[in-house]
Amino acid sequence: MKASIFVSTLVSAVMLLAAEPAGASGVTFANRNGVKNVDAIVSGGTVQFRVANIENDSKRPTGTLRLELWAATQPFGNDGTSVPPMDFKLAELQLGALQGSIPSGDPNIPPFTDKYTNLISPLLPLGVPPDGTWYYVVFLTEFTGAATDDGFSADDWVVMPATVTVGTPSPPPNFVGTAVEYVYVDWGFYFVTALQSEIDALDNGAFGRAWLRTGETFHVWRAPVAASVATCRFFSAVFAPRSTHFYTPFQSECNALKANPAWVDEGIAFYVALPDADGFCAVGTVPLYRAYDNGIGGAPNHRYTTAFATLQQMLAAGWAFEGNGNTEIFACVPQ
Repeated sequence: MKASIFVSTLVSAVMLLAAEPAGASGVTFANRNGVKNVDAIVSGGTVQFRVANIENDSKRPTGTLRLELWAATQPFGNDGTSVPPMDFKLAELQLGALQGSIPSGDPNIPPFTDKYTNLISPLLPLGVPPDGTWYYVVFLTEFTGAATDDGFSADDWVVMPATVTVGTPSPPPNFVGTAVEYVYVDWGFYFVTALQSEIDALDNGAFGRAWLRTGETFHVWRAPVAASVATCRFFSAVFAPRSTHFYTPFQSECNALKANPAWVDEGIAFYVALPDADGFCAVGTVPLYRAYDNGIGGAPNHRYTTAFATLQQMLAAGWAFEGNGNTEIFACVPQ
């Protein structure tokens, strides 16, 4: 076990405490209970790291490790779950390496893991990012010879809960977009898109003006925001002469269709939120419903709507709802 690094006093400090732990593998901040206790304490032009645990759960020895504080424009990657962007480095603390885990020899005793515990850094100089609103992220990095960050790669990270505003930033970007619904009357098929290029094409008569607006729209997030998830979009033409699209924010469905050669992965369509455990949407969002045509006409088609009356209309026509069993809510979208 590595020795702790300790500094005793801190005056007029602001503590940035991680609200939710991020995902990791191998070298991690998490203890055996999966808890990550990571602080970055900012005081004037300095910062102090306070980390309860850094351990190597893999069998391989690590490269040299570092603690790094970065300013990020968003709290996670573009897929809503991956590593946040490393936009502007604010501070770093060089650590050593950790040995690989060693089996205890007793199945009832966990393997020995090399670790740092109760690590408190000295006061470190704190850089200042450009004017803007930033997420501060504490990264645990490891020397791997990567092409960026002096050869270090991120093993784990924890996002501080409060954003930090520097100077007078520009107005925040508008992450809310509008998804527009169309219908192919001859097929009784529905299609929805939030891509402006597709909206413009269909509104200007693409495909022989076969696709017409239904008059229904709903809001979506065009980029990841807190508590949002990416919505996968798929296309299939195996039901010729009909073709169809399918949207899902559920990773299990995304993975199943990516493995199915009948469907073409068209990437992320937009971002939505998921209902809570009771099937309800959070304040500031509204329910989105998904109805399935049960293969009527020989091809699958889904309709996505925020209008409960529209959902009932589709159910009366023989479609089935696909959502929470209590509320019928499929997802949640911004108001």
